[in-house]
Amino acid sequence: MLVEERKALLRKACRDLVRRMEHPVSTLHASARAQEHFLASFPPRPGMSLALYNSIRGEVGTERIREAYLAAGATLYYPRVAGKGALAFYPHWNGDEWEKGPYGIFEPSRLRGRLPRTGGFDLVLVPGVAFDRKGGRLGHGFGYYDRFLGGLAESVSLVGLAYSHQVVREVPVDEWDVFVHALVTEEGVIRFRSTAGSPDK
Repeated sequence: MLVEERKALLRKACRDLVRRMEHPVSTLHASARAQEHFLASFPPRPGMSLALYNSIRGEVGTERIREAYLAAGATLYYPRVAGKGALAFYPHWNGDEWEKGPYGIFEPSRLRGRLPRTGGFDLVLVPGVAFDRKGGRLGHGFGYYDRFLGGLAESVSLVGLAYSHQVVREVPVDEWDVFVHALVTEEGVIRFRSTAGSPDK
């Protein structure tokens, strides 16, 4: 079976599992625990640059991470769809507006004179449909994050954020797929290599 076929089957299985497992209270608690684990392992510092995102259904929330990083004086960058298969990350502060992008996900509103950041992030938080214990990641199948992550310097720390039920035995990967360096769930942090921004480095 081709890698793309295996990916499609795994995406469907994961999405079906989300529909069966969703429970508002337990999901909220798991999301809060995962964000607490992230903040404990990757604490915000003044001047840090974090590439974040607005979560969608089935993903761990990112609101607590946003609040803590902004309160600490970090700068957050969120993605906008910038063309076919491309993302551009723009700064977003409290009081800035959002607008819905082509996939219904909230993106930073386009502001005159505000330019996207193309590199130099201290940390990139990465969403996904599924992850494995080697750092493999399965995205939504459009290739946006694959292209973005593939263009970053190897020194940039990539951290996946997911629920424990999104961790699978193996994610099928192509040669262009980028692995994360750590994965955070409501059960804790799995490290695949030392990551910047962490007390362990």
